[in-house]
Amino acid sequence: MLIAAFAAFAAVQAGAAPVPDFTFLQVSDLHAPMAQSRETLTRLPGPDVVELSAFGTTSPKPSFVLATGDLTEFGGGSGWFAEYQSYFKDSGLPVYNVLGNHDNTWHAGIRDLRNQGTAGYYSFDRNGCHFVALMSATTQDPRPSFGEEQIAWLAEDLKKVGPNTPVFMFFHHPVGGSEFASLYDRDRLLDTLRASNVVLMMTGHSHGSRYDDVAGIDQIQGGSTFGGNAGITFVSVKDNTLRVAYQRHVDPNPSQKVFEKPLQEASLYPNVRLLSPRHRQTITKPQMSIKASLLPAASAKKLPPIQKASFTVDGEVNGDLTITADSGGYDAEGQVQLAGLLPGSHYLRVTFTAEGREFTRSCQFYLDAPGSRTGWRKYIAASSKAAPAVAGGRVYIADNAGYLRALETSRGNELWSVQTGAEILAEPLVAGDRVIAANGLGKVLAFSTAGKKLWEFTAGDAVYSSPVLADGKVVFGCNDGKLYALDAATGAKLWTNEDGEYSIESKPFVSNGKVYYGCWDQYVRCVNLSDGSLVWKVLGEGPRVEKAAKRYYSPGDAMPVVVDNKVFAADRSYRMIILDAATGERINALSGVAAAGPSADGKSVYLRKTTGDLVKINSQGEAIWSAPAELNAIPTAPAEKDGVVFVASARGKVSAVNAADGKILWQYQASPQLFVMSSVASDGKNAYVTAFDGTVSAIKVP
Repeated sequence: MLIAAFAAFAAVQAGAAPVPDFTFLQVSDLHAPMAQSRETLTRLPGPDVVELSAFGTTSPKPSFVLATGDLTEFGGGSGWFAEYQSYFKDSGLPVYNVLGNHDNTWHAGIRDLRNQGTAGYYSFDRNGCHFVALMSATTQDPRPSFGEEQIAWLAEDLKKVGPNTPVFMFFHHPVGGSEFASLYDRDRLLDTLRASNVVLMMTGHSHGSRYDDVAGIDQIQGGSTFGGNAGITFVSVKDNTLRVAYQRHVDPNPSQKVFEKPLQEASLYPNVRLLSPRHRQTITKPQMSIKASLLPAASAKKLPPIQKASFTVDGEVNGDLTITADSGGYDAEGQVQLAGLLPGSHYLRVTFTAEGREFTRSCQFYLDAPGSRTGWRKYIAASSKAAPAVAGGRVYIADNAGYLRALETSRGNELWSVQTGAEILAEPLVAGDRVIAANGLGKVLAFSTAGKKLWEFTAGDAVYSSPVLADGKVVFGCNDGKLYALDAATGAKLWTNEDGEYSIESKPFVSNGKVYYGCWDQYVRCVNLSDGSLVWKVLGEGPRVEKAAKRYYSPGDAMPVVVDNKVFAADRSYRMIILDAATGERINALSGVAAAGPSADGKSVYLRKTTGDLVKINSQGEAIWSAPAELNAIPTAPAEKDGVVFVASARGKVSAVNAADGKILWQYQASPQLFVMSSVASDGKNAYVTAFDGTVSAIKVP
C-alpha cells in the first residue's frame, strides 16, 4: 500500500487529524430485478455494532450506502430503477448511487439520478471526509470513459477541499481496465487527484472483491450482491485507521479481509511537473523537447532514489530521459522524434522510477507542422458524442455538458452558445432558418441561427435519438419507447407512435414517405411519415439468432439505412439484417458490422466493420472495396461528401477515403487516444469532428 511504500521517507506520521469513527457500506453490481440481490440486502442495516472478524475488532453501525453501479440489468426503464430502490426501503440508510455500464447502455439512468436530486457525478461531505461520485459509464454506450466535462468538474470540486481532508472516490469501472480508450484516460483522472488526500477509490464491474494499488492510490472492487460470492463491503474508519472487509451472503459477519491502513494526513505522491511540452501546446517541428521535474510532496521531506526516467507518446513511441539531481529533487530531459506521427492530437506520459515504484504525469499536445491539415481547433471543455451539423458557414456543436454552440466554419470563432440544461447526445438538426437540439431532460428546442429560442417541446423521457427533417416534420425517438413527429415551424406535436417497448436511441431514416428506426426492444420498425402508423416490425438479426439475453443485441443504437428499397440495420451483436423496405421481409444478413451509412448517390452502403475496415457494398450486400481504416465497434455511421468518405476510429484517427475505389487519401489524429464516438461532418472545405478531450477539430479537405 502507498502509506507503507513511503514509510521510509514520508515526513508525516502514519495517521491523519482525528476523524470520527464511522462505517459505511459499498454494494455493487446488483442487476435489478435480480432476486438474490434483494435477498442479500435484507440484512441491512445490520447490528448496532459490526463485528469485523477479518480484523479482530468492531465498528459502528453503518450509516449510509455507496452503490457502485450496475444497479439494474438493462437501465432504469420498465420500472427497474424503482425495483432497485425498493431493495433499500427497510434499511433506513441513505443510498448514494453511481451508474454502471448496465445502467447507461440501453436506457441511460442519468434521469433517474436527477430525480433523486443528484446527477451522473457529484460530491458530498460526511464525518470530516469528502466523497466524490464519478460516472465512468459512458452515456448510451457500454465502454467506460471520463469525459472532459467531468474531469473539469472534478478539478474544481477538489479545489474546495483542504489538502488534509480524506477523500473517498466511488465509480463503477476499475481504473486502468482495458475497456478504456487508452492509458491516457486513466492518467487524466489520476493527475487530477494527485494533490488531494485520496484515501480510497471504490469500484465495481468485476463482480469480485479485491484490492489493487493503482499508481499509488488504493482501489477496491466491491463484489456483487448475487452469485456464488454474493456479499456486501464494509468500510470502517476507527481510531484513524481505515479497514475494508467483505461479508459474503453465507457469513455471519465481514470475515474476508480486503485491506487495512492508517489514514494519511495528506497526499504523499511526489510532485511531478511537465515543463515541456505544456498541456495542449502546439508543436511545429518533427522533434520535441521533453523536460520534467520531480519534487517531494508537501508532506514529505525527501524522495526515494530515482533510478530511471522515461517517456511514451501515445503508448507507442518510447524512450529514456537523462536524469540530474537538483535541490532535493530531480530533473529529466530528452528529445523525441515525431516524424512518424499523424498530425493532430497526442499525449505524452513521463515516468520517474524508484525502487519499483513509478511516479507519472501526462499531458496532451498538438502536432501541427507547417502545411498541416489542421484548419482550426477549439477547446469547449466538454466531451461530445453528437456529430457536428454544418450549414450556412456555421458548424453547430452539441456536447455532454448540455451546450449547443454555433461556430464559424472558417476560423472556429464562437458566434453564440446556449445551455439547454442536460447532456446533448443527439446530432443538432439544421432545418432551414432554425437549429434543433434534443437533450437528456427530454427537451427538444428550436433556435434561430442567431441563437434565439423559438420553441420548446418536452417528450416523456430523455431524447438521445438524433432528429431528422422530412416533409416539414421533425422526427425523433425517445427513451420512453415512443417515436415523435413535431411541426418544424411551431414545435407542435403532430403524431406519436407508441409501438416501441423500450428506449429508442437510433437516428431514424426517412425514405419514400416511410420512417425506419431501431429500438432497444429487439425490433426494427417502419411507420408512415404522414401519421406514424405502423407498417411493419421485424426482429433484428442479433435477437433472431442469439440464444439468450436477446435485448442486449437489439438494433438500438446504429442508424438504419435504406438503399434501393432495402433496409440495412446493424445491431449490438454486430450483425446487419437486410430487409425489404416495403414489407420487412428478411432478405439476407451480414456479420461483423457495427454501423452503416448511405452513399451520396443512394446506390451503395458504407459499413463500419469490426475487423477495422471501412467497406463499401452494393444493394445486394456484395463488397465493392475495403479500406483498412483501423475502425472499432462504435455505432456511428461513415459519411460521404464530394466523393470522399469520412470516418473516425474509436481512438480518434480520422480517415478520408476515396468513395470510388477505397483508397485512403489522408489520415488525421483528432484526439489524444481518447474516444471519438461521433460521425465526421464535412462541408467540402473542412471535415469537423468532436472528441472526448473537449475539442472540436476542423481538418482541411483539399
